[in-house]
Amino acid sequence: MGKVAITSFRTKMLGAFVLSMIISGITTYGVYLILRQYYRNNVYAGDPLAGVRRWIASIGDLNVFLILFIPLSIIIFYIVTKPYVRHFKSISQGIHHLANSDFSRKVELNSNDELQLIAEDINRAAQKLQEALLRGDFAERSKDQLVMNLAHDLRTPLTSVIGYLDYMLQHEELESERRKHFMSIAYTKSKRLESLIEQLFEITVMNYGQLSLQIAVLDLAELLAQLTEELYPLFEKHQLQSRLELPPKLIVEGDGELLARVFENLLSNAARYGGDGQYIDVVAVTNEHEASISVRNYGSVIPENELQHIFDIFYRGDKARVQHTESTGLGLFIAKNIVEQHGGKIEVSSDVTNTSFTVTLPLKMTNES
Repeated sequence: MGKVAITSFRTKMLGAFVLSMIISGITTYGVYLILRQYYRNNVYAGDPLAGVRRWIASIGDLNVFLILFIPLSIIIFYIVTKPYVRHFKSISQGIHHLANSDFSRKVELNSNDELQLIAEDINRAAQKLQEALLRGDFAERSKDQLVMNLAHDLRTPLTSVIGYLDYMLQHEELESERRKHFMSIAYTKSKRLESLIEQLFEITVMNYGQLSLQIAVLDLAELLAQLTEELYPLFEKHQLQSRLELPPKLIVEGDGELLARVFENLLSNAARYGGDGQYIDVVAVTNEHEASISVRNYGSVIPENELQHIFDIFYRGDKARVQHTESTGLGLFIAKNIVEQHGGKIEVSSDVTNTSFTVTLPLKMTNES
């Protein structure tokens, strides 16, 4: 298939401009001729139109010509270029579909200019992405990225453990207090490594659908009250107070241990990142079918570009926010997975007022009318 002859978009716009000028010029001159003929045949000295003609003469025929010509040329240019507005809308819609992974929509343009080339590029990109999805390329890249992140997160504490143990083995003359200090650090890093491996094992179980929920009827209000009580030392460490706004009962069906992990993670994060505020609020709002529990802190804002990735595996966000928190980037990913396993959803919002994580879960339906 031969290439379609392409006319420059700029050339087309210049042509539209010249065309609008010519049409408006001819139209204006035509109006001028009609008015002149009418004036000569029908207007006499005492006619009011004679005064209008004298006024036109006073400001100049050319100026009056331009008063009509300029607005008319703009209107005609707008009309002539209107098809290009539709072209831009088609391209915009094509990019929107592409961004939303809808690769079946094609951008159909026959403008024979750069806009058509852009449309063809969008269609090619959609086709390539669709083929890549069918081949599983993204899954492979995700696995590669997962392995890289996993290697980094396991290596960091492991390197510290090996380093301290090696140092102690090579320096037998170390004082007992110093040796105990190094052993304490190595032990802490080992526990962190153990915790990380356990979380990764849980993620593997979840992803392969092997997570078995121990479903039971439980009261979320009681669970949340108990968790805030247990986390009191952490809140006190960060000089924070917890405030609960919960109904007397929030009855759901779920795995109490897993749901406790979800809210423990949210409350712990609220304490770690909410130090600039004074309170951590736990607020529940219910309707007939579901309950939404929000955990709010009043600390630093999560940038908008990070919000959409906050639940991604290994995502830590701004290094300045997490450099002192030992974050693995797994907690929120696991929390989201647990909530979804319970038929619920978890969302986040953050602005200068507060940062809020909201878990929505279905309430246990009763037979009471």
